[in-house]
Amino acid sequence: MSGRFAPYGWSLVLHAVVVALLGVSLHAPAPRPQPAAAQAEAEPIQARAVDEAQVQAEVQRLRDEARRQQQQEEARRQQLRDEAQRAREVRQREEQRAAEVKRRAEEEQRQRAAAEQERKAKEAAEQKRLADLQKAAEEAEKKRIAEEKKARELEARRKQEEEARKKAAAEADLKAKMAEAQRQMEAEAQKRAQERARQNATLVQQYIADIRNKVERNWLRPATARPGMTCTVLVQQLPTGDVVNVRITRGSGDAVFDRSVEIAVHKATPLPPPPVPELWEREIEFIFEAR
Repeated sequence: MSGRFAPYGWSLVLHAVVVALLGVSLHAPAPRPQPAAAQAEAEPIQARAVDEAQVQAEVQRLRDEARRQQQQEEARRQQLRDEAQRAREVRQREEQRAAEVKRRAEEEQRQRAAAEQERKAKEAAEQKRLADLQKAAEEAEKKRIAEEKKARELEARRKQEEEARKKAAAEADLKAKMAEAQRQMEAEAQKRAQERARQNATLVQQYIADIRNKVERNWLRPATARPGMTCTVLVQQLPTGDVVNVRITRGSGDAVFDRSVEIAVHKATPLPPPPVPELWEREIEFIFEAR
């Protein structure tokens, strides 16, 4: 700043000097008439007047110079003001540009922060979704395993029940077959027994008829006997057919007739053997009838 205003300052200094000189010359006392000796000094006074004219001229020149310098200074100041204005405008534009850049940077940072926050939120949501899916998959797997286990248990129980049913059915069928076989065997046995009994009955009847015939052959008819008279005789014998004892269990009403039958049984000893050994009985009971 001191370099810019130095010419203007010097002009002011010169101006001040000139004004001071003028003041001195104007306030100086008017010259008094001088003696001849003093006229000798008039020339210096004239010279001083000439100097004042020069001074005036110099002052005017200095004034013009000062004015010119002032105009130059004013022009330089205006230039400086213009430059300052342009600098302010440039600075304002730079500040606006910087502010815009800062705003954009802040906006981008805000957008990045929002995007980062959104990304983190999405990532957290995705992680939660994956965790939920993993949990759901694990639960589904556990449920599947439990259902498979339950299905296996049910299948095993079904198989056991089926096997038990089959076993029970087989046992029932076996029992039924055994019962049927037993029934058939019993029926066959009963049939055989009936047949044997029928045969035995026939043989027994034949056996008793043989005994009765032999007794009749040894019977001596008493005078009191009439055709058709009967008595029931119980005979006790040995396996050899030998008679041990004879007893009338149901008499004819005629003691002589009954006694004659007892004697005839004793005379018939040994009694005829049965057709088959199985028909032998220790006691034989038959009806004796007079012919």
